[in-house]
Amino acid sequence: MGAPLPLPALHATHAGIWIANSGDESREASRGEAIARAAETPHIILNAPLVGQRLGYPELSGLDLLELFAFIHPARFAVPTVAGMCRAVGLEPPTGEAQAAESFRAIAVALLDVLEQSDWKEREGAWTSSQSLARMGWGWAPLIAARLERPERGERMLFSRLKQWEETADRPPPRTVMIDPDAARDRLKKLTGSRSELRAGQSAMAGEATSIFAPRRQKDSPNMLLAEAGTGIGKTLAYLSPASLWSEASGGTVWVSTFTKALQRQLDAEGPRLFENAEERARRIVVRKGRENYLCLLNLEDALQGSFAGRAAILAQLVGRWAAYSKDGDMVGGDLPGWLPSLFRRAGATALTDRRGECVYAGCPHYRRCFIEKAERAGREADIVIANHALVMVNAARAREDSPQRIIFDEGHHLFDAADSTFAVAFGGQDAIEMRRWIVGPEGRSRGRRRGLAARLMDVASYDDEGAQALEAAIDAAKALPSDGWLQRIIEGSPFGPSRPCSARCAGWSTHGPRRRTRVTGSRPNLPSRTARWSLRPRRRWRRSRPFLSRWPRLAAASKRSSRTHLTGSIRKLVRGSRVRSTAFPGGARSFRPGSRCWAGSAERRTPSS
Repeated sequence: MGAPLPLPALHATHAGIWIANSGDESREASRGEAIARAAETPHIILNAPLVGQRLGYPELSGLDLLELFAFIHPARFAVPTVAGMCRAVGLEPPTGEAQAAESFRAIAVALLDVLEQSDWKEREGAWTSSQSLARMGWGWAPLIAARLERPERGERMLFSRLKQWEETADRPPPRTVMIDPDAARDRLKKLTGSRSELRAGQSAMAGEATSIFAPRRQKDSPNMLLAEAGTGIGKTLAYLSPASLWSEASGGTVWVSTFTKALQRQLDAEGPRLFENAEERARRIVVRKGRENYLCLLNLEDALQGSFAGRAAILAQLVGRWAAYSKDGDMVGGDLPGWLPSLFRRAGATALTDRRGECVYAGCPHYRRCFIEKAERAGREADIVIANHALVMVNAARAREDSPQRIIFDEGHHLFDAADSTFAVAFGGQDAIEMRRWIVGPEGRSRGRRRGLAARLMDVASYDDEGAQALEAAIDAAKALPSDGWLQRIIEGSPFGPSRPCSARCAGWSTHGPRRRTRVTGSRPNLPSRTARWSLRPRRRWRRSRPFLSRWPRLAAASKRSSRTHLTGSIRKLVRGSRVRSTAFPGGARSFRPGSRCWAGSAERRTPSS
């Protein structure tokens, strides 16, 4: 092990605070002293946000051991505790809290020593990433540069190191076979082992589950099983037994759908019972999730090219290191350590995924290396696909020809909630802003998107005149959507753009602001400088709700209607089943009831709507 680092270390728990100076033993310190010293000199710490929370100093920054571990060992997990980090680097855990601060420097030295080892597996790409992190002012960058040798040849770019997926022939349709219940029970005994306890309920369930593997009665209707069982029955192996038999005999794919990602991981952990060989298991059992769980390479490229700033830019570099060594690019429950996004702004991690269906598919320059496409194609060749209810509902909505024909719904009582979430649509102010950013691209000094839709589809649209015209029309239409700060502009009475009439009318009806009555009259109302305060209350359940104005984008269609009658009708449709009531008018209360005109009464006497 190399020489100890000449840096202090800070360790804070609920039991106390300890500081270890260079060459001295650790000692206890007060909260004020720890904050003052951390503000003056960077300290080696473990999980900066957690330490800052315990110190009452959220702006705490320093040399976080978790960030160093994520750089040196991407796509590898370590328990984010003192004992867990010691075990990850091969050190003995400290015997007490007082020795934990001293162990921080030993952990840092052990991690930095890896940079000089010739058998370091994650060496490729480290030099390029360290240089970028040094320009961003990352605290560990100078210490890494002192130990990391510059490669003799230039390193390959990140995206050229990712493996491409290959097109394969379509899988033949499954053969028609029948699964005998006794065979399913025999497979169950083999999976559970001879030493396991025999459970009558589990054996009975395995026999009953064979019914869904009978021939389908209708061409476009899959055979489905909603699995529910009490605690201790063992339903997972009960339905996996006939499922594995059917996939082997028929050559088809069985989808097992769960409601939570935690149960997906639990099902994946049962894989060694079915296939002992790791390579065979990875090929025949595939975990599928929604697109929002996987890293989007195009968003990552934008982040690496400057769309992220500050700490978020450091996160993008560490995620880029992880992407080169990740098994499947899954950022939620995959091989990305769950604590890594929490060290930074969580919005930075979510911006690297495809959250809102913004993928351009074959128009993307990284389409052949896309993690989402790899997972989808691996699922076509797998025997068992472990998915979730939301993904199954999305596939049902698309009505694809290669949809699964045998589906087992574990946690089946959640299936209806998943269906409601999938087939419902919510489009609010923030959604409209995100759509405008995605289509139009950066505007002014905005750094949210490095590219608009035109830049993303440049290769496709450059050869298609009609496509280019449609793209221009989409950009022009997107400019009518609200941009950043739209709510504040309406409150201040200064909206602009094509949505100005609707903004003005909404401001007259329903915005936050000083308690002053404003009138909306005529086809072109004057913009009010002060507006009334409204609240939206359900008809039967009286409680405060989010401001009515937050639903303003749903009234976008009313922006082209100049008459008050049409606007009133739009508001009636929006608040159907609710009651909008204002106490802002000094002259009395006003209540808007669905299906009727406005009613005015005294401020002292507020008669609820019938």
